[in-house]
Amino acid sequence: MATAADYVGKNCPYCGAIDSIETDEARGEAACVNCATVVAMGLEENVATRLLRHPNAAASAFSAGPFGDTAKYAKTKLHPRMSAQLEVFFRLSRRHDEAILRDAIALAKHFVGFRRERGMRVEHQTEVAAASVMLAAERLGQPIPLSEMRVLDGTLKDVESRRQEILDATNLGEEMAQMAKHYAPNLIHYYVRLLQLPLIRYEMPCLALFRAIRQCESKPGPGASELAVFVEAEKVVMAVLLARTEPRLRWPNKPPPPADPSAEPSRATLYSGFASSAHLQPVRVEKLMRVAERAVPLIRPEFERLMQTPEFAMAAVHTMGEAVVSMTVKTEDTKSYAPVKSEPIPTSAPSAPNIAGGNRKRSRSRSTTPQVPPSSASQER
Repeated sequence: MATAADYVGKNCPYCGAIDSIETDEARGEAACVNCATVVAMGLEENVATRLLRHPNAAASAFSAGPFGDTAKYAKTKLHPRMSAQLEVFFRLSRRHDEAILRDAIALAKHFVGFRRERGMRVEHQTEVAAASVMLAAERLGQPIPLSEMRVLDGTLKDVESRRQEILDATNLGEEMAQMAKHYAPNLIHYYVRLLQLPLIRYEMPCLALFRAIRQCESKPGPGASELAVFVEAEKVVMAVLLARTEPRLRWPNKPPPPADPSAEPSRATLYSGFASSAHLQPVRVEKLMRVAERAVPLIRPEFERLMQTPEFAMAAVHTMGEAVVSMTVKTEDTKSYAPVKSEPIPTSAPSAPNIAGGNRKRSRSRSTTPQVPPSSASQER
């Protein structure tokens, strides 16, 4: 998990204020001095400190497992190549929650132990490691698309088959099917933060755009049939980049364009920069955005209709930025915790205290935000 130092000099993900994050190491909090929102809490809490305070935490965590009774597989030894790949995929993905790596290791041990128990060989070590990291990240609300994994390792082959084998061995199929509806919202949350856009202004419109794109697939019109060929993660990319670059798409609190048009980077530059940050192929991003731009006349009416529905009309004003931090998981204390949601963020947040009021304690809204992304709207994978 992150430390206070990780937030020094960062922009606020809610109001967009530049270099506005102030950290309080005593409380383990990071807060925006502009809108007074606490953007992270528990920063002093990480895997190392938990194990120091609770010497038996590691044993209990792996014996109970994050997805059921895996005590008999806790001592399973992984092949050095698989162990190394688990670590590499986690580090390269830049998801900073150490729980992802911990759960990926537990998943891999369960799968390997299950296969050995039945006298079955464990092949495709790299693909098993990739599938384990993807499953662990998705369960914790921080999905890693397969397209990103293939950029991280161009030698990957049939990861989807290995994923299904792990689901069968760990009996996670039903749980992951239920969690599939959170995949797109969580990925939107991650990409909006990756672009350093204010969540309060972009997250819900991006979700509405994603739904509009999906609903336009079967409609007659230019670009509709082309939209249908892209997978869910690519439609998320379309939604986020259209929200960022397309002037024809408007909503009430969308930031105005810069007064000087030359200050705005070109679309090609934005697409290339996003592809690099998100570990996606630039050529693929450019291709899907060409399709998305042609389909804007078809997408726009559906998007505007969705933004008028109660779900988005209310959320756009009152609860933008509300996101699922993580799904119910087993911790080292083997207790289940329900999904944690951030509190609604008001559109008119209090300003930073002035010099005259500098001695007064700043009020802070308690809004817990995850290390990297998620959101909670309903959507099938």
